[in-house]
Amino acid sequence: MSEILPFRECICPCTTERSSGAGEADREPRIYIDGVDANLQGDTDCALFLFEIQYSRADGPGIHRGIITAVHLEQFTSGKILPLELADERAIKNLQEQLEIGATQRGTISALYADPCCVLEALGENEKQRPADIEVYPEEGIRCRLWKVGGQTLLAKAQAVLDKKSLILVQGRSVYEAMLRNRDRRREADVDSSGKESYNYTVMSLSNIDDFSSDHGMIIDPVLSTCCMPRFSDIPLLLGKLGEFFDVNGEEADPAGATVAAHIHQVLNDPAESPDLVLYPGGRNIYTLQLRAHEHLQKTEFDEKQLSVDSPAVLFQRIILNHILEVSAEDLHDSSVFSIPSSIEEACALVESVANCVAFFAPAPSVSQVRDLAWDEIQMPVGLIRCRPMLPPDLVEFSLRD
Repeated sequence: MSEILPFRECICPCTTERSSGAGEADREPRIYIDGVDANLQGDTDCALFLFEIQYSRADGPGIHRGIITAVHLEQFTSGKILPLELADERAIKNLQEQLEIGATQRGTISALYADPCCVLEALGENEKQRPADIEVYPEEGIRCRLWKVGGQTLLAKAQAVLDKKSLILVQGRSVYEAMLRNRDRRREADVDSSGKESYNYTVMSLSNIDDFSSDHGMIIDPVLSTCCMPRFSDIPLLLGKLGEFFDVNGEEADPAGATVAAHIHQVLNDPAESPDLVLYPGGRNIYTLQLRAHEHLQKTEFDEKQLSVDSPAVLFQRIILNHILEVSAEDLHDSSVFSIPSSIEEACALVESVANCVAFFAPAPSVSQVRDLAWDEIQMPVGLIRCRPMLPPDLVEFSLRD
């Protein structure tokens, strides 16, 4: 992977703050990082941070852990950074303008690496025997703690573990790309650039993709989105087009039972008969979509062998968004056409309140499917693949001034 360097200086008050959702203090960054120590002169008191986020999951308490470090910026073509998200040009330009004005990275960039031996996790447990340097509660039921780690020992171990590994960028593609463009601009203006200036680096949170178990790791949410287009006035026509690729089955949520959203939750989480996709066009009816058998798929223009191994998220993007609906790049960034609601309940409510709007759902992809998406260089609309909990977006500020 990219080179990593220690931080030069960290302003990190030892505080415990519970987010109240109001007040100026709650929106202030908790950590201010003043550049990188490119010369590695002596032992810094803040080479990197360890973090641990405690939260609740279906099978009990969970812990998402990792490190926060300065990573050398690399072009996506290098193969060292594998983004899961499509580029959002409008967001990138806005972030680039902010960087030019403030010379400060604001916004979390999160990535996964692979280490079946969990070396950094084991080493980190020793460091966490002391009280955390900072503790925040970004949401109800979520506790986020961070430890400053000084010296070069753990940093050297991290460099050894991460050497020659690619990073799967699961959140913050727009921030990363804005940082790349800002770096290129700064290099052009700085004729004496050595390549070690702070603007050549970005702060990232890194977690181990092999650190997923009943106790550790993140939750990957079900895939959900809404599409609002005039063509959805004719649902039978849409179902007919879907029938070319999927076996489509309609079912009605029990009128006397749970809500439609609760029924969709149950369908998506059914371990025995979970469908590839679910369509909700409004009312009490939902439609489950199961990829058709080989003999049917070989009559389509798609490679049926590839379709049979694709994750539901990819099936949704390739067949429904790109092929059937022909959703353009502009539409994907137009919230009135395509949106990623925060929950199944919100998606159902939007369908009920907006004309010609439908919702699509898919079971949560597995960790191995996320890995396959990255290695196959398949990029999804921003937010379609959602891992949580993540570091609070306003937790860290990184100065690019030298």
